[in-house]
Amino acid sequence: MKLILFRHGTAIDREEAIQMKMEDSKRPLTEKGREKTEKMAKLLKSFEENIDGIITSPLIRAQQTAEILTKNLKIEKIQESAELVPSAPPQAFAQWLKTHAGNSTCLIAVGHEPQLSVFASWALGGQAETFIDLKKSGMLALEFASFDEITPKSAELLWLLQPRLLG
Repeated sequence: MKLILFRHGTAIDREEAIQMKMEDSKRPLTEKGREKTEKMAKLLKSFEENIDGIITSPLIRAQQTAEILTKNLKIEKIQESAELVPSAPPQAFAQWLKTHAGNSTCLIAVGHEPQLSVFASWALGGQAETFIDLKKSGMLALEFASFDEITPKSAELLWLLQPRLLG
């Protein structure tokens, strides 16, 4: 089973949101964030054809990123998972996948740092301390034997793509 972890695109600055009296969870993508996400979505489409669905954090910037992916990849199934918020432990998202992934063979999870890198580091190396630096609009793919059996050290890293590759 393949799980693609996709970090949300660039959102408006925290400081700007504070000045606007906007909650962190409501910070939207910037135009630059939308453009980078669109480019990365097109790159993903060029080599991943069979994606069953998208899981997104409930935060606005992740939802907007998921919408861009949905449009470009022509995916209809989107689910929301609170286990993708920045502070969620990796075990929580592993449990969510066990309960909700069903017969899926390839899913995209749209979320935040440090949660995505911590999840990947835990699934790859068994530690909840990250050794991956996933940039905004960056993505990586993990391979698991099954979404029912995600445990520490149960993943294989297939690839890691950062948006700077596209210029």
